[in-house]
Amino acid sequence: MKKHRMLRTTLILIFLNGSSSLMRAQTANTGALSGRITDPSGAVVPTVEVKLTNQSTGEQRTVTTGPEGLYKAPLLPPGNYQVTITATGFKTATYPAVVVRVTETNEFNVVLEVGTATEQVTVEAAASLVTTEKAALGRVVDNASIVSLPLVTRNFQHIMTLSPGVLANVPDATALGRNPIDVFAHGARATDNSFQMDGIQVNNFHTNRPSGVPVPAPDAIEEFKVQTGQFDAGYGRQPGANVSIVTKSGGTQFHGSLFEFFRNEDLNATPFFVNLVGGKKPVLRQNQFGGTLGGPLIKNKLHFFVSYQGTRQINGLSSTSLRSLVFPKGFGPDRSRAALGAAFCGQAGFFGGTTVACDGSNINPVALAILNAKLPDGSLLVPNPQVVQPAGTGFSTYSIPATFNEN
Repeated sequence: MKKHRMLRTTLILIFLNGSSSLMRAQTANTGALSGRITDPSGAVVPTVEVKLTNQSTGEQRTVTTGPEGLYKAPLLPPGNYQVTITATGFKTATYPAVVVRVTETNEFNVVLEVGTATEQVTVEAAASLVTTEKAALGRVVDNASIVSLPLVTRNFQHIMTLSPGVLANVPDATALGRNPIDVFAHGARATDNSFQMDGIQVNNFHTNRPSGVPVPAPDAIEEFKVQTGQFDAGYGRQPGANVSIVTKSGGTQFHGSLFEFFRNEDLNATPFFVNLVGGKKPVLRQNQFGGTLGGPLIKNKLHFFVSYQGTRQINGLSSTSLRSLVFPKGFGPDRSRAALGAAFCGQAGFFGGTTVACDGSNINPVALAILNAKLPDGSLLVPNPQVVQPAGTGFSTYSIPATFNEN
């Protein structure tokens, strides 16, 4: 019995050791490259040196093919790589445009040409990559798409629906603040999603909705990927979409940007109910400004990247600022006991209770004081209806701007 237990434990450890090497190929913030090196006849070429150079940071990684001509370069930061392949008896092959995507292990196979290592073959065309090691469904959205597509509040969550199988609420262009939206992947609930930024869980564990997820400026995001199904257990805790966000890092050269985006109400239509009462167009002012800067501190060894975005919003159109009220028939500027008693004689509250005396004698004095209270500018705390409808009921629409500031 003891021998069987030891054998079972040994087999489990062997399995875990083998599977861990596969899982380490890429993580929630890295990718990987693998492939087979062959000669023109299709025979595999062992002991080939494959050097990968990150074109942004200058970081280099070197791997060697095994007896079957296979190589794997795991845990690569997403980006563009130059791949240089060197083998005795063959020309040195260079591919300057190999793209590594977050969470993906792409297969990059190469056929070497016979010659000497001093002879160079440079393939300028983009390398053809295929993901064969995993069946995970998903799509990468790169920085060019993130900064180019129109985003009402510069919130990357609004373009998560570019991935197949992902649906979301239509973003409310009048919302106050970041304007997060619920995202649904293949029919799963919005609370079934998992978010990771640079490999770290950033879920809102209280509601598990995007409202609590960090939203960096689009200029600071390198890329993100929404995996919608069949991803492995290394990607999180939820059965819905798995969202992996990778922020930018500095490189061997200094790069920076400045930006400002401005919105106002000039091109907005006046809301229907505001028009109905003859009100002014509600205010909507939004300024988003900032910049990025990245570069080397110690070339090819230590880099930095910083990003800042400030948001200043004054919003009279949001659901927290724009309200319409219906006043009961007979409610007007005269708020004496006699006038209120005559207007509401014999009526009770919505849920019942004592009916109002026709002379208003049983109206609560506190309620009467509130109805007649005035603000410092002399206006009534409970204003009169802006319009009186044909049925005699009053109607008003108010816009009280709210503010949102974020750094």
